[in-house]
Amino acid sequence: MPKPHHSAAGVPYSILRLLSRGIYYLGRFPRPVWYLVAATFVESCGRFMVVPYLSLYMRDAGVGLGTLGLVLGAAPVANVVFGAWGGQLSDKWGRKPVQILGVAASGLSMFGFAFSGPRPLLLAVLNFLNGMTRTFYRPATSAALSDLCPPERRSEAFALNRIALNAAFGLGPLAGVAVFQASPRAGFILGGLLNLAVGLYIALVVPESAPARAGAALRKGRSLGSLHIRTGKSESGDRAAGREAWAEIAQDAGFWVWTAGMTLIWGAYDLIQSFLPLHLRETGTALWTYGALLSLNAFVCVTAQLPLSRLLRVSPIAPAAAWSKAAFAAGFLGFAFLRSPISLLASMLVLSLGEVWGSAVQVRYIPEHARPALLGRYMGLSMVSELGRGIAAPVAGFLMGAAGGEAVFLMAAAFSALGGVLLFVSGQAQDGRTHSPRISELPTKPPSTECKVNQFNS
Repeated sequence: MPKPHHSAAGVPYSILRLLSRGIYYLGRFPRPVWYLVAATFVESCGRFMVVPYLSLYMRDAGVGLGTLGLVLGAAPVANVVFGAWGGQLSDKWGRKPVQILGVAASGLSMFGFAFSGPRPLLLAVLNFLNGMTRTFYRPATSAALSDLCPPERRSEAFALNRIALNAAFGLGPLAGVAVFQASPRAGFILGGLLNLAVGLYIALVVPESAPARAGAALRKGRSLGSLHIRTGKSESGDRAAGREAWAEIAQDAGFWVWTAGMTLIWGAYDLIQSFLPLHLRETGTALWTYGALLSLNAFVCVTAQLPLSRLLRVSPIAPAAAWSKAAFAAGFLGFAFLRSPISLLASMLVLSLGEVWGSAVQVRYIPEHARPALLGRYMGLSMVSELGRGIAAPVAGFLMGAAGGEAVFLMAAAFSALGGVLLFVSGQAQDGRTHSPRISELPTKPPSTECKVNQFNS
């Protein structure tokens, strides 16, 4: 008797097996990973409802192009100024307090945007505060994901978080088009409320994962009833250890070359949110095209990120990190010179494929490069790369006023190509570190594909 190909409900067994395998795979990540993914999705939905249209909002309020670029550069400055501090605090205080501080500052800044009017100085301060999401929340979340999963699964955990971010990047702008055209102020208020809700959710639901905090709790539990007195000598030793840690990072040439490359990449990529809508409007392209471009980018990132991350989770970093930036350059050249919606969508498709290709290995660099005790500091200092956004936005404002949008996206293509070269140099050095302490910590037997499920699912 032939074996049936469909279940009693009429669903093909091949589809049921695929769904079963997918559910089993996703279920092997600890619950806190999914808590963080959900927080990233909601926070990003609120932010992407309004941030891509912030330049149009300020332009319509009468802010000049040069001033607009300076205002948009305020958020990256916040990332650079406070990035190292936020990373250090996530090591010292724990991941949760820093995450909450980041989303709370960003949420309050959105309320400010709703009532600021055309006041460039106030707008710059608010955008500075808005940068706290990237400065505090993102590095602390990345460090928490690294805490929760072993090295061979981190790329996939980061991919899940990035999928949530890109899903929000697709949904948020579409909702933002309608909200922006009806009432930009309402969009800012809604975005602020979502950010504050995420802060409350993290406080109530997400567990702490920082090694220092977990170790402190364990030591406290083991010494119940005893009084632990820290001497001046131990405090002095802690300060000396802190200085040695910062000195170690300062002398890490590979990390700084990588950061320089990412500085150029972020500077180029941020122009999609800040100056691409202005460029499209100047060339007579309908606003819906911009929303479609962002949605296409999100769709590609959501559907392709996890498969590519699984494929490249232990592959060399340098080739993918470098060559993916050639796709960036091609996409930006398309934005500069192409005009039809179809050709613009094709340019975004090429750029998006480069984005997921590069992201699959870029998220691995710092967790594989840094010592565990310094991971938060490295994650915080990596925010120095946000300086690219702080530089590119003001330059793009003046460049667009002088030479038009084509010149802005030619600059973006050049930044992408040079950034790819720097990432290749640093990534190749990392790939060659066969005697790295981080690599030597890996087990000699085939690695387990499980995260720390038992510890955090109970």
